[in-house]
This record gives sequence, C-alpha cells and structure tokens, in this order.
Amino acid sequence: MTHRWDETWHRLRVWTNGQAQSERLAAQILMNAGYEALDPSHPLGGKDGGKDAVATRDGIRWVMAVHFPRGQKGFRTTTEKFMHDLSGVARNSAGGFAFVTNQELTLGQRETLRRKAKLGSLDLFHLERITSILDAPAMHSVRRQFLGIEPAEDAVTALKSDIASVQDRVVGYQTGGHSFCYWMLYHFDIAANIARNFVVIRRGEYPLYDVRLRIRDMDASSDVLNTTWGEINAPADFKLVRWSLPPSIYYRIFFHARNGSWNQDLILKKSIRAACWLAAARVRDKRGASVVFEHTDNEFIPEFGSPTWRE
Repeated sequence: MTHRWDETWHRLRVWTNGQAQSERLAAQILMNAGYEALDPSHPLGGKDGGKDAVATRDGIRWVMAVHFPRGQKGFRTTTEKFMHDLSGVARNSAGGFAFVTNQELTLGQRETLRRKAKLGSLDLFHLERITSILDAPAMHSVRRQFLGIEPAEDAVTALKSDIASVQDRVVGYQTGGHSFCYWMLYHFDIAANIARNFVVIRRGEYPLYDVRLRIRDMDASSDVLNTTWGEINAPADFKLVRWSLPPSIYYRIFFHARNGSWNQDLILKKSIRAACWLAAARVRDKRGASVVFEHTDNEFIPEFGSPTWRE
C-alpha cells in the first residue's frame, strides 16, 4: 500500500489508538531523544502519581506527560493539560518536564508554555517535532507498531545499507578490514652504509592485528628477517636498528595479519647526491592480482631510471 508523503503527520494528528498506545509511543520517542532508565507508570490505567513515566537525562530526573487527544484542540485545552501535568514535577521530586503531544504548537505557543512553566529543564515534543523523529529511517519499526505504516522500499534499502555499513565497520575493527602495511628504511648513514630507522607504515582505516613479516633479499635468494610485529594502531610503528645496506638491493616482504596476507617489493639504491638510499616500493593486494600501493622517491627515476619490478 502506498501512503501519502505526510502519512505520519496525519496519523498522529488524528490519533485513534487511545491513551495506552500514546504513552508507549511517547516512551519510544523519549528514548530515541537520549532519555535513559525510562520507567512508565500505568499505560493501561491506574493512579500514576502525577506522571506517565520518569526518566533521566543529563543527570536530571524528568517527568513525562502525554497529551494525545483525537484531532486538534484549542490552545487553551492544551495549556490546561500542560499545567495540570506540570504539577507532577514537584510531586515526584524531578527537575525536568517532558511534554509529549500530538497537537500543533506555533513558536509563540511554545514560548507561552515555557513562560508558564517557569522551569529551566522543559522539553516540548509537539506534532511537527515528533513527526520528524518518527520519520527517521531508524524509527521504521516504531512507525509500523504504533501507526501501522510500512516502510517505503527506498527507506528499507537505505536502512539495510546502513546496517551493512555498520557490520562492515565492526568486522573491520575486529579483523583489520582492508587495511595493510608496508616496510621502509629511513635515517641513512652513507659513510657507515646503514639505515637507523626500521618503519612499518599502516594504510587504511582500521588497526592491524597479529602482524608478521618475512623479508627476503631477492638478489641473494635468502631471508634476512622473519619476525612477529603484533598490533599496529598508529599510522606507523618504528624501531631503531643498524641495518646494513649494499649500494643496490631488491627486497620482497611477505606480510601476514588477521585480515589476510599480502606482499611488497622494495628497491633501494644508494645515492651520493641525495645522501640516502632512494626507494621504490610497490604493494600487491591479498590475492596478488593488483597493485594497491606504489611509491617512488622523486629523485629515483632521474638518477636510476624507472624501477624494474620482478615477478
């Protein structure tokens, strides 16, 4: 069934579901607005002690009162109900008053109620405000339960997309998602032929867990390091080392982490002019099918030409 675009507004305005349902709907609205520990009184009838519910927010005890007549009443009627329910604040040793109504209240009428209340913590939930709250995609189940409005297909699609996005982020923070890392050397000593900084750089939104790396010297066909690095939360982790370097070397680094495996090629060439080893790096994805990151120092190509990558 296709509803008019303002179906929520119309069903609230001409309320036919009675007091119990209005109090339960109001409770959902307040909880959505950040009220906590909400405790209803007697939605099905009974002495309520001057309150439909009590709740807390911002360290204050609040009294909730609900006014959902059928159709729009005069402002005098709304004011009388408001003032009657306001007395429940003092009776329940509360500091705030949340008044939930399906009545339209102009800006001037809202200000009039605020002046009459003489209360610093007053929260007015009038027709337009609660319509906006209930029309949010996250409130579709509340609309369905209390107003009988089924969500539109586009809203369902958007909600499913939001849920999938949240699920992906949860998985990402648990496993590392699509994040990866690569290895670089910095702080070179040209005379001693060493690098002093061993750096692992993370790329991506999520931390990496259980990171292990194996570094292979492709020219010597031998591994030079096999170590467990652990967790990487920061954009980069480093260690101080004395890493010996020849004038030219080709490394292949194999990474393993909770979210999978990938590899990196790193070419380093000694440049007297630049007073360092110039680098060209390339990282392939977890399947080895495509390059996900590539970097070449600015001075590398002018001095040594384009890097020649090995299969």
